[in-house]
Amino acid sequence: MRAEDLLQTHTLWHRDTVELRLTGELDLATVPLLEAAADTALGTRPRHLHLDLTGLTFCDQTGLRALHQLTHQAHAAHIQLRLTGTHPRLKRTLTQHPPAPSPRTPHVLRY
Repeated sequence: MRAEDLLQTHTLWHRDTVELRLTGELDLATVPLLEAAADTALGTRPRHLHLDLTGLTFCDQTGLRALHQLTHQAHAAHIQLRLTGTHPRLKRTLTQHPPAPSPRTPHVLRY
């Protein structure tokens, strides 16, 4: 199965805001798709980046690291990042500081 069959990324531009929607599974095989979409979105230097995770059905540790990396990239570029549609467990994991895994950090999140 191809990565494109497992994760779809949809990017929408609205003036100074980019919305990036993820649908499917975020894991080792699909992280490059997120990275490519994020690079494109951040490259336009928007003021706001909305990351919609409503359609995310699976996220492993590699996916979590990629989401943390995107958070740090947006912060470093002074782009306001807003997460929407996050499952409570995923949101809690993403907002932990520092992002290093702990015994309580789930390795796989299913919704």
